[in-house]
Amino acid sequence: MNYGVLVALRYCQQINHFMQSQVIICDQQTLYALGCGAIINEQPQFNGYTIIRNLPMLLEIMSKDHPSYDYPKVLVIDSGMLNFANPITFKTIHLIKNSVPIMVLFNDEDEVHLYHLIDNGFSVIVSRHVSEKEWVKALTMAQQDKVYFCETIAVKVFALMNQMEKIKQIEIMQQLNIYDKYILVRICQEASSKEIANEVGHSKRTIEGHRTKLMQQFDVKNLAGLVKIAFLTKLYDHYLMNPGLYDVTLFAKTSAL
Repeated sequence: MNYGVLVALRYCQQINHFMQSQVIICDQQTLYALGCGAIINEQPQFNGYTIIRNLPMLLEIMSKDHPSYDYPKVLVIDSGMLNFANPITFKTIHLIKNSVPIMVLFNDEDEVHLYHLIDNGFSVIVSRHVSEKEWVKALTMAQQDKVYFCETIAVKVFALMNQMEKIKQIEIMQQLNIYDKYILVRICQEASSKEIANEVGHSKRTIEGHRTKLMQQFDVKNLAGLVKIAFLTKLYDHYLMNPGLYDVTLFAKTSAL
């Protein structure tokens, strides 16, 4: 074989090496991950896969000191691992996101979690229940750094665009402490500020201060607006299903005012 052919062959091997991607599957559902691995093995554009179960392991395998570092990578990750409320996890997520294309497996969490995924720049999201063809397409789109939502997620995303105000209200509600949530629940039950004050061990004026703060946070003008918010965000439904979490003895005299 002459020198020119050898050079061309070597060049083609290098091109193939960098066109292929090694897939990292970061998933808590082992059987599902193994099924994904079987699909990946049938795709010529991917150079095998690795299954891991947590973010620390993911950081380790993406280290420059790791033996497999030289291969381009695509990450398939369980959406349940993407906890945006945890500052450490949030920082880790963005560190990973800036260094590798990501495909998210959505676990049918609520619309707020989906909103956070999109808001944080995740552009390839699929439901766990997609077909093999759609799953492979999503992984390929992630590899090419393109935007892709499976049909189920696309419908959810479209609905999100029409529910942005509701999502913002839910986010505010989730950030409230139990003291303020209790006041909202009692307002729904038509309790007066004096009654609530006696229950939590504070003055009527303190409760009125909390009511005013809540109206400002939710941008409503009166108590009727707060009642609407409590039902819209399903706070009152949560109270009915979990009354023990709203036991006044757990948070009496804890006003932040």
